[in-house]
Amino acid sequence: MTQLPTSADSVFSFINATAEAVDCGFRWRTYDYGNRPQYHYSIFNGVGGIPIFLSAYFEVTRNPRALELARGALTWSFQNEPEEGSFQRGLQMGKFGVAYSALCVSRASVRDEFPEFTEDLANHVLSEAPGPITDLISGEASNGWLLLQLWQKKPEAKYLEGAIRCGRWLENQLVTDELGTHCLVDPIQKSFGTKPYSGLSHGISGVAHFFACLYRATSDAHWKGLAIALLETLVRHAQPARGGINWSPILGMNELTRCQYSHGAAGIGLVFAKAAGLLDQPDYLSIALQAGEATYQYGDYRENPTLCTGLAGGGELLVELYRITMEEIWLERAREFAEKALAYRSIIDGQTFWPTDAVDCFSADFTYGASGIGYFFLRVMNPLQFEPPLM
Repeated sequence: MTQLPTSADSVFSFINATAEAVDCGFRWRTYDYGNRPQYHYSIFNGVGGIPIFLSAYFEVTRNPRALELARGALTWSFQNEPEEGSFQRGLQMGKFGVAYSALCVSRASVRDEFPEFTEDLANHVLSEAPGPITDLISGEASNGWLLLQLWQKKPEAKYLEGAIRCGRWLENQLVTDELGTHCLVDPIQKSFGTKPYSGLSHGISGVAHFFACLYRATSDAHWKGLAIALLETLVRHAQPARGGINWSPILGMNELTRCQYSHGAAGIGLVFAKAAGLLDQPDYLSIALQAGEATYQYGDYRENPTLCTGLAGGGELLVELYRITMEEIWLERAREFAEKALAYRSIIDGQTFWPTDAVDCFSADFTYGASGIGYFFLRVMNPLQFEPPLM
């Protein structure tokens, strides 16, 4: 554990060194899903998520450069319009997610950051019909969840009403059959196929998490019932794996191909860990602990340090289990994941670089790059200070 106190500093050094000053703030070259270089505002693999780490880093270190870079990243992201084929709606893929980053910076700076831009994005989402995607990464669950975050910051009725509207649309997409209660990622165009997914990012566990958050905000037992119906479906489909439990990415399938934040026990375990408190269902903690055991045993099976598919994502569950149980073993395991993640940094001409999940691609972004890894490092060193990201 000797290197961990400086691990987040290493990430910050990389982000600071690779920042590009432009007329409207700061930007970073990141990579799209096909590993092509880009300049984009998304949280998933663009500039928009970098302030999530920078604001947390500022809270810990009080380094003013972190806040300067975070504000510059928000300025650039807010002022860049979606290209053809890009999205306004959605937490991680759409521009709406930049509003979440602004909330993170507002918490760190203790002032309301970019309220007009945030308001414009929220009003855009509220003015459109809900859908067509259900998931938490950028579908209606994510829009509803972010509206709840805005409502908690500024309790205007339109935000809560908008989140309830998202919930009603999602409820209309639910079906109950031999698999249990579930919904498709894209129930209209079937772009993700005709089988329901299980995971946090694209599957029903992310939808269940939104319903749980909606119940906590409204105290309406209807939303609690929907969350429990989805979670009980997941309980039915859990499979023994490496001393714990894991899930196939697709309900009804038997192959356990992934154990990561986006698909499998690492992300689904986080949902159950949060649901134990949000829904007043302490038995769900047992599910989360079994998912945590599997996540630890899978270890670095994808051989990368990122949030979406790698060590940082698995480590987030381990940190959260420590936060809930205060059992030291979970923090020790999270530190072990952090040490392994730290080994992935590269030193080139004296400068630290952090990789994505692809060889020779270095990026500052949040989900596939350095920022999400750095946030995990901060969580390990300050496990009671920060919540799991993007949920």
